Amino acid sequence: MRATAPTGAESATDVYGDLRARILSLDLPPGSQLSRSELQAAYGLSSTPVRDALLRLQEEGLVDIYPQSRTLVSRIDLGHAREAHFLRSSVEQSIVRRLASERNGELVRKLEHITALQIDCEAANDLAGFASLDLTFHRTLFDAAGLMRLHGVIRRESVHIDRLRALHLPMGDKTKRILDEHRAIIEAIAAGAPDRADAAMAFHLSQSITIAKELSRSRPDYFVPGPS
Repeated sequence: MRATAPTGAESATDVYGDLRARILSLDLPPGSQLSRSELQAAYGLSSTPVRDALLRLQEEGLVDIYPQSRTLVSRIDLGHAREAHFLRSSVEQSIVRRLASERNGELVRKLEHITALQIDCEAANDLAGFASLDLTFHRTLFDAAGLMRLHGVIRRESVHIDRLRALHLPMGDKTKRILDEHRAIIEAIAAGAPDRADAAMAFHLSQSITIAKELSRSRPDYFVPGPS
């Protein structure tokens, strides 16, 4: 395992947060072995906080722990991803319908600013920054709707979708299409068009799920094997 621990990691929470981010970004790809002794050395911690961090990741389905044997980064589960997509799209489509009916000018300005920053990231080929701003775009919608606790639930359930998106993002003109999709959502909210906002969000969230089978064929080692 390539350990690149942040300076100042002092607790299980620090280790959990760093490992989680690296797993979701595919810096630690599916199937990677996580050595507890190497993690302890990399983070400068005892066995207990490292164990606790790995147990939290196991609860989220991001690692598989085989007692007295090894710990591996879990493979992407397409079944789980599809269920999470259904939950997320149902909620976010409802959110943008409500927000479009309210015609919140301040929200539109915030979303336009986030999209402008994404354009800068695209120009700089900063995919990590682009992906982070994509999360900010959606979090801003939940915040405007007063549904941040629900946002936390959906983020926890979206770990397999996040890794699908990390695989999909570098492909072709994906970043340009995301920008176009964000603009369509913003324009529908600004115009007070709930049906358009709903359709734009549905299309936006469907893309990585739509290409999931192709992704699984190109990187079968990253995915839970499907039925024969």
